Amino acid sequence: QGKREEEIETYTKALAIKEDYAEVYNNMGVTLKDQGKVEEGIEAYNKALAIKPDYAEAYYNMGNARQEQGKLEKSIEAYSKALTIKPDYAEAYYNIGIAHHEQATLEETL
Repeated sequence: QGKREEEIETYTKALAIKEDYAEVYNNMGVTLKDQGKVEEGIEAYNKALAIKPDYAEAYYNMGNARQEQGKLEKSIEAYSKALTIKPDYAEAYYNIGIAHHEQATLEETL
C-alpha cells in the first residue's frame, strides 16, 4: 500500500510539471484501480483520453476497470475502442472474450 501511495505522489508531481501528460494519468489510473479506488481510476483514464483520444492502452485499462465493476457492456465498449485504434491488441481480444463469456453466463442465470 505504501509503495502505491508513493507512485500516486510521483504521478501528481509529474502532472504538476506537465499537466497534459496522458501516460501519467493512465498509469495513475492503474495504480488507483489496484488500490481498490476503481472510480478514481476511471476518472484518471478519462483524463488521459481527453488529452489523447487515440490512446488504446487507456481504453484497455478502462475496460479492465469496468469489467471489475461488473459493467460488462461498458467494458466491451472500451475494449472495442482499444481494438479500433490498435487492431493487433491481443490482450484486448482476450479480455473482450472474457467479458462476452461473463455476460452470457450472467444472462443464462437470469
